[in-house]
Amino acid sequence: MKFKGFAGAGLLALLTAGVLFLASRSLSEPRESEPVATYSHGILHVSLPFLTARNGSGELNIEVLDPEDRSVGTISQRISVRSGAGLPNENIAITGGLSMDDLVWHRLRYRFTYTGDAKPAFEGVTSISQILRHPVVHVLDQQAFLAGSPAAARVIVTGPDNETPIDSGTLRIDLMPPGQKPQTLFTGRLNSRGTSRAEFHLPAGVTGTIPLRFAVDTEIGGADFTQDVRIEDKGSVLLTTEKPVYQPGQTIHLRALALDRSSHQAMGGRAMVACELLMSLGLTNLQCVDDGGFPDWAGLGFEQSR
Repeated sequence: MKFKGFAGAGLLALLTAGVLFLASRSLSEPRESEPVATYSHGILHVSLPFLTARNGSGELNIEVLDPEDRSVGTISQRISVRSGAGLPNENIAITGGLSMDDLVWHRLRYRFTYTGDAKPAFEGVTSISQILRHPVVHVLDQQAFLAGSPAAARVIVTGPDNETPIDSGTLRIDLMPPGQKPQTLFTGRLNSRGTSRAEFHLPAGVTGTIPLRFAVDTEIGGADFTQDVRIEDKGSVLLTTEKPVYQPGQTIHLRALALDRSSHQAMGGRAMVACELLMSLGLTNLQCVDDGGFPDWAGLGFEQSR
């Protein structure tokens, strides 16, 4: 099919926008005719937005099924309903307290049958990933930090529409060095604008590319966001010599000044362990010698070699 002129291009744009809108809606929030669910602390909170046709009583069954059709949580009870009213919200305990990442692969099966009726008033099976509402975490921070230094990050938490702020909940920030236990750097609460300015102190001696995890717990469930940050040693070394050019056999004198990049103060108590001189014929190791002429707090020393 070919489109000619402005009208054809406009129609194509409308069709494309419509497809994008429908895809965005299906991924971000459930449709009004479907159940709505939130998940927190191993409990699935389910709301069935169906209006009952008449007064009476009946049996309500709600079941959570894993990908192999095994039940991991169920509710079966008799309830009384009124015409035009909705069904009560239900809380379903999930066996094993699944994580949200695992729960989205499950399905929700529901059925309500009036007493004496052979056919259910309504029933259905839907993917939990399509009806689960959960908070969205936005993190504003830097990608590189200095070990042993203070740091801060701004965390914003919104609802599934990615716009409405969630004005209650808690925030926890964990540093997760490989092969070690996570280190909690910050715990606090979200304010009325759904945000928190987290100020924390990075541990000394931990350097490299390390995952930093931001976890929130709200009334509509929990969510987390993990990103890799680069943590660098806050020490830097300035080397100077007494002259720029040396002849073979001459002694080279080096002066080293160690600075703390976060405070711009001299660092003491940290000895240099090796010096290397890159020559045209290869790499030569030098012996580092401190002449003892400077106090430890100055971070100064001399290394010499021929």
